[in-house]
Amino acid sequence: MKFSIDNKITEKNSLEAIKYLFETENLVHQSIIIYQLNNFIKNKKVLLNLRSYIYKNSNKIKNVPFSLDTCGTGGDGLQTLNISTSVALLLSSIGVPIAKHGNRAASSMSGSSDIVSHLNIRIETDEKKIHKLFKKNNFVYLNAPLFYPDLKKVANVRKMFETKTIFNYMGPTLNPLKAKYQLLGTFNRFSAEILNKILFNINLKSYNIFYSHDGLDEISIFSPTTFYKKQNGKSLRKTISNEKYKKYFSSKPSFKNIKGKDPKYNADRLIELFLGRKDSYRDIVIINAIYGMQLIKPNLSFDDCFEQLNHALDNNIAINHLKNLQK
Repeated sequence: MKFSIDNKITEKNSLEAIKYLFETENLVHQSIIIYQLNNFIKNKKVLLNLRSYIYKNSNKIKNVPFSLDTCGTGGDGLQTLNISTSVALLLSSIGVPIAKHGNRAASSMSGSSDIVSHLNIRIETDEKKIHKLFKKNNFVYLNAPLFYPDLKKVANVRKMFETKTIFNYMGPTLNPLKAKYQLLGTFNRFSAEILNKILFNINLKSYNIFYSHDGLDEISIFSPTTFYKKQNGKSLRKTISNEKYKKYFSSKPSFKNIKGKDPKYNADRLIELFLGRKDSYRDIVIINAIYGMQLIKPNLSFDDCFEQLNHALDNNIAINHLKNLQK
């Protein structure tokens, strides 16, 4: 049954409403539909219907399932360095296959696409070149808007809302290479629970969704972090104290060491990290990277991962890998 703007959206007709949303050019109609869809922001079926429609109409490329994505939601508003991008680059330097996707900054000064561009890391659009880069370097960066043109159709109306909508929970779940492993940081429990409903139902091999109790959308070294994961067909939630990580720190935790600025500043700090600089930026990147590493290599202990990551940073492995990725 074709959806009419006069209809009230229900779980049953949500897919027809979503189709209408992307087909109409009427901003008022689009805003009415998005407003109503927001009422279903905790509804598993509606969330999956929206995600499925966006992916169905994407620019598809050959999948690389055995890969890890570190794309998170962003939006914590704390203006930190590009931690998830740093994690992705560091992990790929020790052989973890990374299919990192992301976008330009929305609420921060430097999004993942911004820093990747400033580091002169190639962002390919051609399918063959993407796969060639991935095979050569265990890393490829995928700029999300290049693969999901439908999202441009609702970009203007989303800006009019000036607040988060159901669409803010779609991006991190739409890896163009269909990576089967994901390390996904978000900014609060509400957001984590919504994302858990999506990831639990899209056939990933393993994932960690997390939010920190200090507001960071990273695994924090300053406060406890709550994790959501799928294990033995069940959704599990667990909170881990930052006290667990104390013995791994290279210096006394300092929040100012992870504060970011513009893409140039963040890129320079990442290079310093890869050259061996030791401070809280290094510590938080390593801790986050360990959890990503264990997703795809579950037999490795926390200490084993810690040693490998430190070795990469202290023996020019990470910085040489970065140079190989640059144009």
